[in-house]
Amino acid sequence: MQTRRSVLIAILLLVGCATTQLFEAVPSTLNRETAPKQIIEMTAEHFHFTPEELKVKEGTLVTLRITSIDGSHGFALGAFGIDEELKENETKTVEFYARRKGSTNSSARTFADWDI
Repeated sequence: MQTRRSVLIAILLLVGCATTQLFEAVPSTLNRETAPKQIIEMTAEHFHFTPEELKVKEGTLVTLRITSIDGSHGFALGAFGIDEELKENETKTVEFYARRKGSTNSSARTFADWDI
């Protein structure tokens, strides 16, 4: 029974990481001058992002500045079509528009063990 549960959890995690893009990350019709903005500094280390949870208001243009501290990592917000590789000590900027209330999952992965 434990093996079945582990397999089910693994399948759910894989499916969750392959979310199809549902929204344009930043709509071309968005007026960047008047849209409320929020900038969030993040770090990636040991398959973990800090902060772990992001809270933004509906109708906000969100800018994430993500710095990888320990090796290469990946960051994805599948619903927004965002999938970035973060190299060690590199900071990437990711933008998305929080057009409505709700939540989305992000995923983390490491490239440290892959021969890329």
